[in-house]
Amino acid sequence: MNKNLLLVLIVTFLGACSSNQEDNTNTKEKAMPVKTVQVKKEKVEIKLGYSGTIEAFQTIPLTFQSSGTVEKVLVDIGDKVEKGQLLATVDESNARNMHQIATAKYQQAKDAYDRLKLVYDKGSLTEIKWVEMETNLEQAKSSLEISKSNLEKCKLYSPVNGLVGQRNIEPGMSSLSLMSAPLEIVDIKKIYVKISVPENEISKFKKGQKAEFTVSALNGGIYTGTVSHISPVADKISRTYEVKILASNSNENIKPGMVCDVKMEETVLKEAVLVPYQSVMKSDANETYVYLIDKSNNRVQKQNIIVGQYNGANLEVVSGLSEGQIVVSEGKERLSENTLIEM
Repeated sequence: MNKNLLLVLIVTFLGACSSNQEDNTNTKEKAMPVKTVQVKKEKVEIKLGYSGTIEAFQTIPLTFQSSGTVEKVLVDIGDKVEKGQLLATVDESNARNMHQIATAKYQQAKDAYDRLKLVYDKGSLTEIKWVEMETNLEQAKSSLEISKSNLEKCKLYSPVNGLVGQRNIEPGMSSLSLMSAPLEIVDIKKIYVKISVPENEISKFKKGQKAEFTVSALNGGIYTGTVSHISPVADKISRTYEVKILASNSNENIKPGMVCDVKMEETVLKEAVLVPYQSVMKSDANETYVYLIDKSNNRVQKQNIIVGQYNGANLEVVSGLSEGQIVVSEGKERLSENTLIEM
């Protein structure tokens, strides 16, 4: 009995030791195998890049040339208009009355002229009296033309094909009471991309130079244009030069005010911090990051970075990393913050 009891105790003890050893093995953290690369800095050719703003090809503020109360506004913001289309009118009753008076006076002067011309042709009218008749007729004709012009000025027409960009007037308002133009017509069949260029880069720009730009509001669509305007004078505050790029916009998808990223054909040589593009990841919050290795404990830390342009298989890092640091290049998909790694 004692021998059997001793045997049971020994077996139980050995089993407990085996179980403890197995638990220790299971709880030991497993290192994730990865490949790494050292962050490097080298001179590379980078395309000139800028942030741009879309502007209309043509913007025309329209104002009434006649004072009065606005009677009709026939268009609204966003409406397409054609050259010569009637857009708005002011009360023309006063102008119409003046036109009728001028018409009557002209007709009177014309009748007097026609009657006395027969007398003048027969030599029965003095030269002075005839000159007076001619003068009266010319004055009446001029007054009629002026009254006709004033009557026409009660109507506001579009001088070009385009879109109504602004409407600052309503029926019942005074035509001359506004600080800004009552209506504004924009032409966006073509557009300008305006960029600001530092003084050390402006010498690289020439008219006719090709440019490429992407508009994030249009799902990153890529468009092309050419440099059309280069300001010869720097902005007094920013010390940058304004450059405009002309591009086609026949479908009118690109709207004034949209922001875009511009890349020029011209390149510059500069020192850049580079990492393989495979090292870079993007979070659900749209943050760009890499896994940076802490050599002291072989663990990784998530490091947010700002990236620039591609350079072959590498990606420029504008900020967030420095030369000599080590990042994960392969196996990053299985990592998280503070993961133990094996290189």
